[in-house]
Amino acid sequence: MTLLNVLNKLKKYNKGNYRQFSLCFSLSVLLVSALTLFMLSPFVQGRLPVGGDSRKMLYMIYAVAVTGCVLFVIYAAGLFLRFKSREVGILMALGTAKGTLSKTIMKEMLMIIGKLSMVSILSGGMIAYGFGRLYENLIQSAESDSFGFSLSGLLGSVLFVLAVSVIILGMTNRFTKRANLIEILNEERRTEPIRKDVDRKYLAAGLILIVLGILGGLIIPFAISTVFKMTLGGFHYAFYILVLIGLYRIMVYSVAVHKRGKNPQKYYRHLISFGMLKFQGVSVVRNMLIVTLLLAGALFAIFYSATNCIQGATIAANEDNDMSYRYLGDADRLTVHDVESVAAEYGVKIINYREVEVARLLGSGVARENYDENGMLTEEYREKDYYKNFVSASGFSKATGMEVQVEPGTYLYISRKNNTENYWFLPEDLDMAENTDTGVKKKLVFSGTVEYSSFFYDRGQDGSASYILNDEDFAGLKEGLSKRFQMTQVLFDISEEGDIYTFSKELYARYCNSVSNSMRVMASYDEYRADVDENYGYGEPAMLYPKRPEIEVDWKYNPVFIPLLERNFVLTYATLLLIFVFVAVICLVSAGVIGYTRSIAVAVKSKHVLMDVKKLGAGQIYLDRILKEQEKKVFVLPTVVATILMFAYYTMTLWQNDGVISSNEYLIIGFNIAVCLMIAVYQYILFQLSFRKSQTIVFGAGTEVMKKG
Repeated sequence: MTLLNVLNKLKKYNKGNYRQFSLCFSLSVLLVSALTLFMLSPFVQGRLPVGGDSRKMLYMIYAVAVTGCVLFVIYAAGLFLRFKSREVGILMALGTAKGTLSKTIMKEMLMIIGKLSMVSILSGGMIAYGFGRLYENLIQSAESDSFGFSLSGLLGSVLFVLAVSVIILGMTNRFTKRANLIEILNEERRTEPIRKDVDRKYLAAGLILIVLGILGGLIIPFAISTVFKMTLGGFHYAFYILVLIGLYRIMVYSVAVHKRGKNPQKYYRHLISFGMLKFQGVSVVRNMLIVTLLLAGALFAIFYSATNCIQGATIAANEDNDMSYRYLGDADRLTVHDVESVAAEYGVKIINYREVEVARLLGSGVARENYDENGMLTEEYREKDYYKNFVSASGFSKATGMEVQVEPGTYLYISRKNNTENYWFLPEDLDMAENTDTGVKKKLVFSGTVEYSSFFYDRGQDGSASYILNDEDFAGLKEGLSKRFQMTQVLFDISEEGDIYTFSKELYARYCNSVSNSMRVMASYDEYRADVDENYGYGEPAMLYPKRPEIEVDWKYNPVFIPLLERNFVLTYATLLLIFVFVAVICLVSAGVIGYTRSIAVAVKSKHVLMDVKKLGAGQIYLDRILKEQEKKVFVLPTVVATILMFAYYTMTLWQNDGVISSNEYLIIGFNIAVCLMIAVYQYILFQLSFRKSQTIVFGAGTEVMKKG
């Protein structure tokens, strides 16, 4: 019988350890394979804009997910080897040569990894293919292409397996080459007590570090940029390290410090559990910190996904028209007859079709984009700032049904619901408009704001800003204006009957094909800036995809079609949401497995002590309490800390974005509270399962689970 056969025979006495390692390794490979195969498929890559924010966010979250899986595998492998130390030590004590044993164990690990990798990659491929077909059906691609895998996706999955395999084999090789046989035999029972002096000052320092970390990383930079109009650069992110150190100190204190206080009887009842915790203090704290970070990562992934979904779902609800698009005067535009003809093909009716004249005039403004040598934000008044959009009061009233009165020499700024003011751009910055074809200028004074989404382009700032002028002022400035700067805004609604989605796709394609070259520009493009700046960075033409409205494009004249907006929101964010869901799953599963395995380790290490205490006359309720106190540490405090810190941090982030909490964000906050409660329930269920398993290990099968009396 070979040594490998001996190890296989011994495996049946350690099934739980092998099963646990196999589950952790398989799950990590499966998740990464599914992500990689889906993300790198030609079908998905073809629907992400090259260089766009969606693609950058996708790769960033993918890197986080892969890193999490690598750390999870390392933890699982370390635990596996620790529990395997007994059989390795016995074989070495019986005279097995260290070199022979090392090669045999390496071969065993290779066989386990090889089998699990093949099954996991195949399973991940099946998951990726299932989601890919669902994604394909949602898109209803006009290009008639279908979801499929790429060679790069397969290579990426194999590369991950190779990377974690090298790490595991390196850990195995280091483990088997230890020179101290006694250390290997006692590896499973090794204690890691906390040797430093810990008191209330230690705890206070930890709390102070957390507060300082959040203040320095989030609050103070925002306050300084808002009040003093200056930037601190990127170094303030280093303050978040203080949060990590503070968390560590709090968890060390929770394990190492237990005082009699005003209720000494309670202290003495828990004296044994306190002592046992201290003996394993370092490993307990390490596990608590890892679980806290994993839960925080899961919460962030869920919070971010929910924010995108809720905000995206409310975009359509805040639009004042079903369909809105613009034409410059030199475009071969679609007529109302063209639109009605397309609508008739799909059984859709056009309702309340309107066209509004808009003049693009060179407006003044205040540039807040540079900082001086002291980091202070500078304000530079520009008489010639950007070309901006102007509409007459009567034209606006006729198009919107909103009666507005604008006095001569004044203007109204057009905003939209839930838009918040910021110091980078203020509506009152404008004080002059100029017709650059005739040279006519007009001094203007800000007189208020109105809300109407269809005239709010992009962020409503700089060259995308829109204003309402008095009719006489508008006519005087518009006279002699070339077609290049004359724009027509088309607005209408559609009936609910008919194939409104396909109609919208067809109208989008025809609109893209009808625009002039002067309209094929990036969202930040401005005619005046392009003329005066030799190194202008927004002069490249915008890439349009007439047959693929689901692709996010950086286009100044991107239309707003509600049926496409509602459908394409899901399609645009489907990939990102999938990645974030996977990240949340990875973090939650990892936290659960770590908590569960820590509980099993506690049961194994506590068994002899608990049996001795039982012989001294302790009842089952008291023994259960000791065991439960050991296991609660890895579940309760990490859950409380992670949920409170991440909820507070994300809420402050929502407020920091624009200085207020909008109505949409209250809905997000409510959802986040519900998620925190669900995470707490998830951890509680895992704790109960872990505790019952531990009872079986310590007291034997059939032990009655007794309530704490």
